[in-house]
Amino acid sequence: MLSVFLVPEITTADTLMVDGSEAHHAIKVMRLNVGEEIVVTDGAGHWAQGLVSSVHKKSFEISLSRRGFEEPHAPELIVIQALTKSDRMRETIELLTVAGVDRIIPWKAERSIAQEKENLIEKWKAVAEAACKQSRRLRFPIIESALTTNQIVERFGGKLIVLHEAAASKLSDLKFVQTDPVVIVVGPEGGITESELSQLSGEQVRLGQEVLRSAHAGFAALSAVQVLIKRW
Repeated sequence: MLSVFLVPEITTADTLMVDGSEAHHAIKVMRLNVGEEIVVTDGAGHWAQGLVSSVHKKSFEISLSRRGFEEPHAPELIVIQALTKSDRMRETIELLTVAGVDRIIPWKAERSIAQEKENLIEKWKAVAEAACKQSRRLRFPIIESALTTNQIVERFGGKLIVLHEAAASKLSDLKFVQTDPVVIVVGPEGGITESELSQLSGEQVRLGQEVLRSAHAGFAALSAVQVLIKRW
């Protein structure tokens, strides 16, 4: 597959100049050469494809031959992820992104050790962008500010799939409607409290007999959902 680069905007012009950090990575790290075919995207579904026509010290130009727009997926895949330690959260966002998540909502769970800090969302977005380019995604996931349990309930009501190791039902027991968002709740390493479980109405399901780490559970659940909705 062709390499993907992020640009601020894709216009109707026949050529496109890429500069900044994307150009630096392409030229210095990937050793991009004239004649290579690549894809550029604005991260919101717009994309264009073409040949590199010139490479300069801090920029390169593409002669565009194709362009298009990738519509948002249906159903929308949303993961509400309890805040974890910074290195674990980074890993989580990377895994959720390559698994096809559309929206990530950090959760201030009672047993979350980490807290949302200044500029953390921007750092997480950078992780997601890198994962998108690696996995050839044209539409990047939305990463929101962290919510409390009350805010999650107010926003989603009973439309939640809560992963819990003691649940009687399995994820594969669920039926999905293509028009309804799939909202998966992943708790912290210490688990979801009884108080939180009573608030988070919806479907409580388990992934299997094995208990996954908080950083990996969302990835596993998304992968299963992608198969169940026949997207994979």
